[in-house]
Amino acid sequence: MNLRRMKLYNEWLAEGSGEVLSPKRGVPLKFDPRKHRELAEEFYELIRTAYAEIGGHVKINKPNDIFSDPDWNWWQGIDIHGTQDFDLIMFGQENRYGVKFSGVGHDGTSDAKKEFLDSKGRDLKKFGYYVEVSGKLAEILINKYGVPVVNDEKTVEKVLGKPVEWVGKNPDDPSSKTQGWYIRSIGGHAHAKILVGRPKA
Repeated sequence: MNLRRMKLYNEWLAEGSGEVLSPKRGVPLKFDPRKHRELAEEFYELIRTAYAEIGGHVKINKPNDIFSDPDWNWWQGIDIHGTQDFDLIMFGQENRYGVKFSGVGHDGTSDAKKEFLDSKGRDLKKFGYYVEVSGKLAEILINKYGVPVVNDEKTVEKVLGKPVEWVGKNPDDPSSKTQGWYIRSIGGHAHAKILVGRPKA
């Protein structure tokens, strides 16, 4: 982190989520970012860090984008290191099928990354939690954490509320035995996805 970014980081940290929301270490806390717009820079920085390796989050390119999607009505943060401020945030959409995870933000530490995966692995085995994934994250959740896969085309389309191009096997990994993959357009580009978890469908 360069000196300018460190300065900005310290400025928002001084009046960050630790003071505004007072999270307890290790205890997930639900919050509404629209009620705390002064924390947009903090939330953006966590999300930017989490998605830096893949070129950024497709919908979040600046702090105000935190509030751009009205479907993101479920937010949760965790203080992992005992510094009061959030080290990890997760967000998504709560609807009639449960909670669909949409994204994550973290401070880049191995502890935060591990807590994110452990938390996802636990939640996705519970009734009413699900997420669309692909690539390495899909492999980790399915193979390491044993999360269930929704492998019925009609159920996937019902939960997503849109048609998909069903392909069954992962087109990016022909050696994979996991069924349930489909293609759909996101941001004008075709992506191979799989729905995992236990939606209420």
